[in-house]
Amino acid sequence: MTLSRPAAPEGTEQKARAARKGARARKSAPPDEGGGEREVSPSQPPEPEPRRPPRWRVGLFTVGLAIAAFTTGLFLFNDMVMPRLIHSSGEVRVPDLGNLTFVQGERALQPLGLKLSRAGERFDPAVPQGFILSQDPPAETPVRGRKRVMVVLSLGEESSSVPNLFGESVRNAQYLLERAGLRVGGSSHAPSEEVGEELVVASDPPAEAVLPRNAPVSLLVSSGAGEETFVMPDLLGREIGGARRQLESLGFHVLTPPAAPSVGTILVQEPAPGSRITRASTILLQASGRIIR
Repeated sequence: MTLSRPAAPEGTEQKARAARKGARARKSAPPDEGGGEREVSPSQPPEPEPRRPPRWRVGLFTVGLAIAAFTTGLFLFNDMVMPRLIHSSGEVRVPDLGNLTFVQGERALQPLGLKLSRAGERFDPAVPQGFILSQDPPAETPVRGRKRVMVVLSLGEESSSVPNLFGESVRNAQYLLERAGLRVGGSSHAPSEEVGEELVVASDPPAEAVLPRNAPVSLLVSSGAGEETFVMPDLLGREIGGARRQLESLGFHVLTPPAAPSVGTILVQEPAPGSRITRASTILLQASGRIIR
């Protein structure tokens, strides 16, 4: 014989299900701040998520950060890591610093951990002014530690200024030129009223000219006072007697052609008017034999 459970009254089973569901909800819900049970409220919509920045801003920031990191790393590597790596090997070779300025030489030595110092300066026509002329230790010399490289800089081609030689004797002019680092290149003579015989009238190049070391300087030397010169006047048309007396009183020698009239108006004169003459010059005058008006 089979026993059957009596049917529950209508509505009783639905109430039981609702009660069990409410109990489960109360167990899973955390207690409220007052220590009591939190009531189950109807489901609320989820809070909206915060807006994210555009992708291009994120990418730009990332690139900038990478560049800054690379620059910092490169600086640290060149100034700190590289010198330590080089020193750890214990030995470096001194580079050739020829044809470099002092600043360029410092830059060439910096990665090797070497220092550059100035030992002095010297004239050299083959090396421009300000460039390294010599170095110690020489190029390719192996060195250890923080070695200091000494260099001599070029002053370029040595130059001298021509001294003032006016009125000096030839011997003294030669001495003054040699003391200035120059030499006598040659000499010539000419009359001069300004200085006495065998004294320097001028130099070529002139005084205060700047020349390379050991350059030649030419001298112009006085041969004494020059012969006095005059300009031949125009005597044509003048009476020959008066003109002749005036010229002879000044020391000139006057001639007339043989058998030529000794009186009258001058028709011919030698030298021609405007010529340069001296007291030793001979003046030839020829008259017409009568006065022409």
